[in-house]
Amino acid sequence: MSAVIIGATGGIGRALTLDLAERGTYRTIHALSRSGGGDWPKGVTPGKIDILDEASIEAAAARLREEGPVEFCIVATGILSDGDNLHPEKSWRQQSMAAYEQVFRLNTFGPGLVAKHILPLMPRGERAVFAALSARVGSIGDNGFGGWHAYRASKAALNML
Repeated sequence: MSAVIIGATGGIGRALTLDLAERGTYRTIHALSRSGGGDWPKGVTPGKIDILDEASIEAAAARLREEGPVEFCIVATGILSDGDNLHPEKSWRQQSMAAYEQVFRLNTFGPGLVAKHILPLMPRGERAVFAALSARVGSIGDNGFGGWHAYRASKAALNML
């Protein structure tokens, strides 16, 4: 059995990858990220993927296909802020097309395209898990504080996918 963690060098992705490795449930754990690196224990195979580039997703899926079925896949990517130009909106007055485009590409469209290319690698007659991490603030019902418009909308859209 093999598992795939996309976004494996981020905080949540790394923790998930290390937990899976410690459990020893999967023959191979593919730790995919833009850098393709990382200091991983035995049984974890690093690899490159850029979820903003469908050709990169397709190439990663082709590499995975060679190793057999994927029984477990988690997409642990996302962006709220980049620390430079992208910041969470505190008011509707701060919304911008550039922020929406950047956040939706990474939080919604990328995971959707990952599903397009990874789901066909998963067994149909057996238990398999595919998940893309969302956020509670992506719930339409949980919007008591407002703000974070692009992030909230992108995670709500991810939940719809």
